[in-house]
Amino acid sequence: MDKKDLENLSEQELLKLKESINDEIEKKRPNRSLSATNTKGVALVWIILAIAIAAYRYFSM
Repeated sequence: MDKKDLENLSEQELLKLKESINDEIEKKRPNRSLSATNTKGVALVWIILAIAIAAYRYFSM
């Protein structure tokens, strides 16, 4: 939207626009936290895998 478009909107239309923007922001927030959780999970799996490989090599000697 251009600045001219926003100037022509009524107060009620501006409130609806603000609410829709806030709704979109709220929808995207859980995606970010899920992504962070997913990254932590992958890191944890790599650590467990490394420990398992090290233990296997240690006990197989």
